[in-house]
Amino acid sequence: MRWSDLLRRGTADPTLTFARKKWEQPGKFVWVAPRETVTAPTGKEYPLCVTVYFKDADDVVKPYQPSMDGMTEAEDWYVGVSGQPPE
Repeated sequence: MRWSDLLRRGTADPTLTFARKKWEQPGKFVWVAPRETVTAPTGKEYPLCVTVYFKDADDVVKPYQPSMDGMTEAEDWYVGVSGQPPE
């Protein structure tokens, strides 16, 4: 699966997690957070862009920015968690 597929599937189903086959450490995954809105100081609400989060092998979560490879070249994304590749 490619990065664009991950974004489409993750946006449609925010319960899915995704990993790359090349990730060697077990327990890593990303997910697409559901869309939210934010209220500006003017009182008007605006939609936030979709955010992808990354849970690393040390159980730390941060916003995820894929490498150029992960975003444009990789086709090894799959639904799941690293160390538990699909069958």
